[in-house]
Amino acid sequence: MIKYIRRKIIPAKIRAMILLMRKLYTDKVWPIKRITYHNDGLITFHGSDFLKDPLFTESYKLGRATGSWGDYDCEWRAYVACWAAAKGKSLEGDFVECGVNRGGLSRMVMNYIDFNKLTDKKFYLLDTYCGFPNKHKKLASVHPSSYSECYEDVVKTFSKFKNAVIVRGPVPDTLPEVKAKKVCYLSLDMNCAEPEVAAAEFFWDKMTSGAVIVMDDYNMAPEYHRIKEAFNAFAEKKGMQILALPTGQGLIFKP
Repeated sequence: MIKYIRRKIIPAKIRAMILLMRKLYTDKVWPIKRITYHNDGLITFHGSDFLKDPLFTESYKLGRATGSWGDYDCEWRAYVACWAAAKGKSLEGDFVECGVNRGGLSRMVMNYIDFNKLTDKKFYLLDTYCGFPNKHKKLASVHPSSYSECYEDVVKTFSKFKNAVIVRGPVPDTLPEVKAKKVCYLSLDMNCAEPEVAAAEFFWDKMTSGAVIVMDDYNMAPEYHRIKEAFNAFAEKKGMQILALPTGQGLIFKP
């Protein structure tokens, strides 16, 4: 009866506008009240259950405490790395991170996978621990002043992990110091195309089937476009396709 009266009293054009406004409210405004994640260039109202996972939140706090991210938060990117590392945990090989800075990502990952109990695996941590080497400063996607000396802090952070191997120096020069015969997880975050692709090339044949390369810079803002182009060429040469993520990362799965 109410619908009948409404149709008789309210002109068709007005009814259509009311329906449109209701739709706009539902589709555009209401989700804002249900946002589940808003950080690191990513906004969503989809499921973000990992934020309530006690293991993840504990691990993230440990990573953040290193000062690697300053006042910035990047939980979803961090979760992707944890997921990839957990996958690698069940595979043959060692863990490798190129571009460690103060160790936030690796410290978090080690807690998440309970690394100290993996007595048959090593975790190689490669960085200059003082910013970009001279040959990469003009090629980098971020300003060289973003980094400072942190080697002693990193040594202290990982002192409780007997199978953590800290390798100081520029990539690719230090890659031969990684003695792993197989690699189950590779994280690349050097903000520069040349050393990142060189590391991917170096480790590719050593990566176990199912292992993941996590490219932190792949799908970031335009200033990182050189990195994206370089990895696209790398993937094409390998006959692979990169999974681009809204976190700014890219993933390659070793077949």
